[in-house]
Amino acid sequence: MKKLFLLPALALLGLLFFQGTTKTSNGYEVSPLEIMPDMPANVKAVVDQKCYGCHNAESKNDKGKAKLDWDAFEASKKSKQVAVMKKINEVVVNGDMPPKKYLENRPEGKLSEADIATLTSWSSGKKK
Repeated sequence: MKKLFLLPALALLGLLFFQGTTKTSNGYEVSPLEIMPDMPANVKAVVDQKCYGCHNAESKNDKGKAKLDWDAFEASKKSKQVAVMKKINEVVVNGDMPPKKYLENRPEGKLSEADIATLTSWSSGKKK
C-alpha cells in the first residue's frame, strides 16, 4: 500500500522540480522554485511600514492598489509573483516608489538605503 502512495508522490515532486526555467536579470537560467518569492520577516516589515498603506485591497488609493495589491500577491500564481517582483525591483531601483508627490505630505514614507537594499535583494531573487 505504501508503494502505491509513494509513486504518485514522487511523480508530483518530479513535476515540481522540472517546471521549466526562467532567466534572471543576470542572464542565468534558474528553476521557478529557486526564485519563489518567499517573503522574509525583514521584507515584510518594510512592506508593512512603507508600502502596504497604498497597496492593499482596502486602500483608498485606487491607482496604488491597481498597480500592486499585496493582499492578492501571495495568492497569485508563481509566474505572476515573479513578474510583480521584477516590477517592484524596477520601481524601487529607479526611485519611483514611493512617489515624490506622496513624500511631499508624508516624508516618513521615504525608503531608507537599508529599505531599498532589502526590497531589491528580495525582489531580484538574490539570496543573502
